[in-house]
Amino acid sequence: MSSQSFNTFSGSAQNPSSHYKGSVLRGILVGVIPLGLLMVLVAVTFLLTALARQLVASSGFFAQQQASLIVLVAGLAVALVVYIIAIVRTFRRVTSWQRGGAVGQARAALLALGFTALVVLLPVVLTIVLPQSPAP
Repeated sequence: MSSQSFNTFSGSAQNPSSHYKGSVLRGILVGVIPLGLLMVLVAVTFLLTALARQLVASSGFFAQQQASLIVLVAGLAVALVVYIIAIVRTFRRVTSWQRGGAVGQARAALLALGFTALVVLLPVVLTIVLPQSPAP
């Protein structure tokens, strides 16, 4: 009887810890996508608001105010819809990662989503907590 050993490993020769770090980084990037989309849409909304104000500048203040309000409300509605869709897609991806065994990647994406929620809610919390006018 001869004892021969066969190498049945068909994966790459990378360090397992570097593969784990790459998957965690991918999880973080996927978790921050909703925040990135929200920031881009807010910037576009501000630019469109400035453009709308310039287009109706000759019509007077009330026309500028109305145009700005319409653009800001529409931009907020679009940003809200895109943000919700991005979060739902991210949660679906996290669920598939958890079912597939990529728990570290899923955990990193959920932590990044938590950071995203914190960044989005922080101005609201500060507005509620901090006084609107200084005390006498």
